[in-house]
Amino acid sequence: MLKIVGTHKDGTIADERVLIDDNDKPTGFLIGLALIELACNVSLAILLGRTVFRRRK
Repeated sequence: MLKIVGTHKDGTIADERVLIDDNDKPTGFLIGLALIELACNVSLAILLGRTVFRRRK
């Protein structure tokens, strides 16, 4: 099991999200995070392709 745990300043647990369950299967939360990261990477590549790496005429 793989978790992300957020804590308060005093060390108590504020939030806990499971990324991989006991059967080594990814959870919906992990898949959602991966899709968000993929969308950001594709958007950045498109933005760079249209601005920085544009051919000059």
